[in-house]
Formats: sequence, structure tokens, C-alpha cells
Amino acid sequence: MIQPGRRLAWAAVIVGLALGQSAASAEPEESKAESATRFQQEERPDNPPAPFAAAEDALARSPAGDVAFGPYLSVQVNVDAAGRNIVGDAANEPSLVINPINPNNMLIGWRQFNSITSNFRQAGWAYTTNGGSTWTFPGVLTPGTFRSDPVVGTDTIGNLFYQSLKGDFTLDLFKSTNSAVSWGAPVPSFGGDKNWMAIDRSGGIGTGNIYGIWQRFADCCGLNVFTRSTNGGLSFQSPIQVPFWPTFGTMDIGPDGTLYAAGIDGTNDQDVDHFVVSRSINAQNPSQSPFFSGTQVALNGAMAFGGPNPDGLLGQANVVADKSSGPTQGYVYLLASVAPFDVPDPLDVRLSRSTDRGLTWSPPVRVNDDPSLDNYQWFGALAVAPDGRLDAIWYDSRSSGVPNISQLYYAWSYDAGVTWSPNVAVSPSFDSTVGWPQQNKIGDYLGIVSDNVQAHVAYAATFNGEQDVYYVRLFPDCNHNGISDETDVAHATSPDCDGNHVPDECQALGVDPLCGGGGTVPDAGSVAGIPLSVSRLPSGDVQLTWGSSCSADGDYEVYEGTLGNFTSHAPRLCTTAGSTTVTLTPGSDNTYYLVVPRNSVLEGSYGKTSSGTERPQGSNACHPQVVRSCTALQ
Repeated sequence: MIQPGRRLAWAAVIVGLALGQSAASAEPEESKAESATRFQQEERPDNPPAPFAAAEDALARSPAGDVAFGPYLSVQVNVDAAGRNIVGDAANEPSLVINPINPNNMLIGWRQFNSITSNFRQAGWAYTTNGGSTWTFPGVLTPGTFRSDPVVGTDTIGNLFYQSLKGDFTLDLFKSTNSAVSWGAPVPSFGGDKNWMAIDRSGGIGTGNIYGIWQRFADCCGLNVFTRSTNGGLSFQSPIQVPFWPTFGTMDIGPDGTLYAAGIDGTNDQDVDHFVVSRSINAQNPSQSPFFSGTQVALNGAMAFGGPNPDGLLGQANVVADKSSGPTQGYVYLLASVAPFDVPDPLDVRLSRSTDRGLTWSPPVRVNDDPSLDNYQWFGALAVAPDGRLDAIWYDSRSSGVPNISQLYYAWSYDAGVTWSPNVAVSPSFDSTVGWPQQNKIGDYLGIVSDNVQAHVAYAATFNGEQDVYYVRLFPDCNHNGISDETDVAHATSPDCDGNHVPDECQALGVDPLCGGGGTVPDAGSVAGIPLSVSRLPSGDVQLTWGSSCSADGDYEVYEGTLGNFTSHAPRLCTTAGSTTVTLTPGSDNTYYLVVPRNSVLEGSYGKTSSGTERPQGSNACHPQVVRSCTALQ
């Protein structure tokens, strides 16, 4: 329901300034007060452990639920030692991290229910050493202890960490020094419900710091919701307050060590209508007490509960900082699934961007591209790749038109979230209301980490008719060849002459004919300059010399062929390092040579045949070809 006359301005409000009237959200299945009160109590144990764990029954097995959808393969993570599904357990709410020392080693933590006959949950984990092709699920941390809200992370030297909430609303931190094969003893770290963790890998003074935050309405320490470890997780400092008390959100660290925490406004209650980002510039400095400032950020929508996840959130507030070395370095992004204020749509995924390290924020952008106003886009999550690419994921009901029948969806952006790719379904449909372990939810969030080629995703789904955790690699694939566009461009199987990471064949408006590509070397005819000459040296080698291309080409390639077969040329050199003279040992006495200019990853002309047509590329050409017209360059 939309209440007329209530709209949220597209602006950021610095803490301390007066706020205008808040906007109303599309009402979820229960009132905000009811859901907030219930949610505060949710992570307390209210069932004893099941008498028997499903895994104890050796016959309670079925094939793992690995599923392919287009080029994307989802691999089940919570499997037994033989790689089989354990019938009768449940797993949800995954968090994922990649070991920076060995990217083939990844860790996923989740809420493990050893039997669906009890909602008693524990800290499940699995690791992979082969890039996610298979996973090892050893069990749970401190068996028999109620645990929830898993968050995993890593430091710069490959130590892996697992933050886990206990039933008394305090946190333990576990550390693994052997790629998540085993864990050290738990370290108490204060805490509260809907906790999050961030580990500084900026390379600055705070590198190795571990930060923890949680909501103040169900916690250890009243209004004090933030703690810090400056000794690698051996101990944690007494908690302090944070402006706006960000609730139900994440944290991240910028390239300069600035710490960001996002959520809804927790100043007075769980205010779902207002999103906030608090930041600390000095939390990285071990010798100083952290100081935070905060800002309200308008996503033009409210955080929601219920719907396809009756007893849970429909997504957290996700804050990520751009750590690339490009022009977007230091940008900060806030993404969430929201019930819009401006249209009667159940949920959309929206993003706002800050280009000044969290001081001001852009108007929100809608990431999902479905034209309907009847679909749920829930559990929105975001990651930023080292090259600045944004990867967004969420559950989406658009294909079914039914709130609880969803697919995992994916979109990416190369322009700091201003525009987004067409949305792509990357999993089969599943029913989020089956397999409940005496608790009517499938968790509260997804896990995503991006590298320059792809996004690594951990999510929960019910492909087996029960809740399981899956891992999938997602990648931009605009040309639908089943290979990441990033790989196509890096390997020069697709040209990207304008350098925007998008293969030229996918450009909606085409590519400027003067963009990229090579020209032509002098040919003693239409192209002025010193034409190619070949001379025999006393050693028997041949020396090739030529004049500069008609274009501002930075390099040249040399092809060799057999006389009499003028389509036989194959590469001898794929670079001359810009030189216009090379020396070669000829393959035979009956050879001819072609010099081809290159601009970036695109070849230019191979010269013209006697009939005046462009000579074709050679076999196994060094790079794709786009010929720039010398006439157009004059």
C-alpha cells in the first residue's frame, strides 16, 4: 500500500541536520512494529537439538543437487564425504570468502540445521581447494552450540576468519591458518544480532584490523555496537556507539582504510524507511579511538520483511567500496532490495553511489529491468571487482509471477552503476517455502565476492526439495559464448577498441570506426613513407625495415608466408616492441613477409592484393582485426 503525499527526497542527510517527513513503503505482510519486535527475538534458541542428525543415517542420501543453467553451474556445498546430498538437513544464509594467497581455496559459512525437525542451528562450513568444483563439509564449529548469522573473511596473508553469533547475543571469532581445514579456539568478541565483520586489507596502517558491528536491539552492550581488534583477532576492544546505529547491513573498507557501515536507521527503532551509512576515517589507526560520522542515504524505498521469506528479511543493506586503481577508485556503493515509495512494486533492487567517500550520495538507480510492478527482487547483494566492475545478484520472481518461486538473477555495470547490463537468470526456479527447518525462512542474505573475471556466489536454494547451499561462478557474457567477456577481451578473442570492457560486437550503438584498430604501413603507393624492404645479411638472416604506419599505431606484427601461396602467412612476431626494424632467420628461401600495424589489441591492414582488395588475415592471427582508413586519418 502506498500512502499518498509521502515521498523521500533523493538526497543525503548528514547526521545532525533536521530531517523531513519520512516516506511510506509498500506494506509487507506484517506491520513494521510487529516484524521489528519479532525480529529482535529471532536468533534465540527455542528448540532443543534434534535427537538425531540426518547425517547419522547412512541411507539418508541422494545425488547432490548440482544444476546447470546456461553457462552457469551451481555446485552443492553441504554434501557428505562422497559428494552426496544429506537428506533431512537444511542449510541457509551463506557467507563466502576467497583466500588471497590461493584463489582456488574458498570458504563458505552458513547456518546448519542438522535435522529439519528442529530449528536448532549451528555454524556450518565447507572449503574448496579446486576453485569451487568440489567442496568438503567437515561439520560444524563447537558441535552442540547454538550459532547463527555467519560472516567469513580473510586477511592479506591468507588467514581465514569465521564470525558466529551465539544464543546469548554474543559473538565468537574463529581463525584458520590452514585454508579452513581446521579452526582455532573461539575468541569472544562482544556482539549482537545481525552482526557483520570486515577485515582491513588496504595496505595502510590498519591492515589486519578486524571490525565487528551489530544491531543495538538484541545485543550484549546496549547502545555500544562496534568493536575492533588491532592484534589479528586475539582480543577485541570494548564496544562503542556508532551514529545512526546501522542495522541489518554490512561493512566494507575503502582503499584508503576508511571504514563504512550500512543499514537502516537504528537511532530510535528499526526504522525500515531510512537507510544510513556511517564511516570512520581513523578506525584504522590502532593508537586512536574510532570516531564515526553518519549520513542518511535515500534509496526511495524501505527495507522489507515477509513475502517469500515469511520469518526473515528480504535482504540487507550492502555497502561496498571500490578498491580498483582506475578512475572509480574510492567510490562507495549502497545497494538493497527495497519496497519502493514511488511505485506500487513489492520489491526492487536499487543502488546509490558516493564519489566523495560517503559524504554525498547519488539518486538511486533501479538495477532490475523487468517492466512489471508485481515481482519480488529480494536478497539483493553487491560486490565490486578489482577492475571496478560492479556485480549485483538477487532472487527474482519475474518468471513465475509467484512470490515464493524465484530464480537467482545477475547484472553487471562497468560505469559505476549508472547503467546496468540486461538482467540474466542464472539458476533454475526454486520454491523458497519448502524445506523449512521449523523456521519459516531461507536465511537473510547471500554471499558474493568478485575478481576481474567473474563473481563468486554462495546462495541457498531448494532444488532438492530442501534448503541447501550452492556455489556458482557468474560472469558477464554479452556475446553468449559461455566465456566471461573479461576473458574474451584479455585473450583478444573479442576486440574492445574503446577499452570499456564490453566486446565490440555487443555494443548497442556500434563502435566508432576510428576507435582502435591499426592503419597501414607505407606501400610505395597510396600510403606515404618508407615501404617495407627485405635485405639478406651475411649471417643468412634477413632484416626487415619499414616506415611508420599511417595511424598512431604503437606496435607491429610480422607474418611470413610461402611464395606462390599468398594466403599462407602465419605469425613470426606478434610484437616488435614498436620497432620498425627486425632481424629474422627465414623459414625457407621461398618466403614473403608482411608487416601489420597494431593499435592496442587490434590489427590493421595486411596490405592490398594486386587487384586492390584488402589481403586477408593470416592463420592463427595474433589479434582480431579492425582496419582504420588512412584517408579518414588525414
